[in-house]
Amino acid sequence: MNRGHIALTASVIALIGCATVPAAGPGETTYFVREGMVNQINPPITAIWDMQVDVMDDEGGFDPALMDADTWAALKSYAANLDIQTAKMAAAERFVAADPDGDLTEAPEGTDLAAIQGRLDTSPQAFRAMATAMRAQTAQLLLAAQEQDAAKVTQLVNDIQPSCKSCHDVFWYPEES
Repeated sequence: MNRGHIALTASVIALIGCATVPAAGPGETTYFVREGMVNQINPPITAIWDMQVDVMDDEGGFDPALMDADTWAALKSYAANLDIQTAKMAAAERFVAADPDGDLTEAPEGTDLAAIQGRLDTSPQAFRAMATAMRAQTAQLLLAAQEQDAAKVTQLVNDIQPSCKSCHDVFWYPEES
């Protein structure tokens, strides 16, 4: 992930400290965005991006000649985890910038968690649409990894970063876009 993505994730936590989080309704699922990004989404996608560097061909893609059974198995595992986590995000009914009871309550420098929460509250449908689109990408990535289709894996892995950035541009750092 790039620094903007990591900083964005950290921003979400600070927001909770600055804003009151309404209680979830009965049966309503809440997705704590910062915790989800830092603890659930970032680890598998970062592992995949790191793996890409290790098995990169001259054009920057996954090189099947450099991939063995263990590498493919690791990629499938990371992709499956990422797909599970993006599915949770996409399925949530409510989005909260940071969990007020979580471990990630300090806002990174330069972030305004109250503003982030305001944007999430104003446009939950847009956040859900972005999460749903990312989930569709991760489902395709998992399938491509299972099929050991290095070209498709490369395309999908490369397409995920712009998906992350587009959400950050809208919800976390709109003043920078």
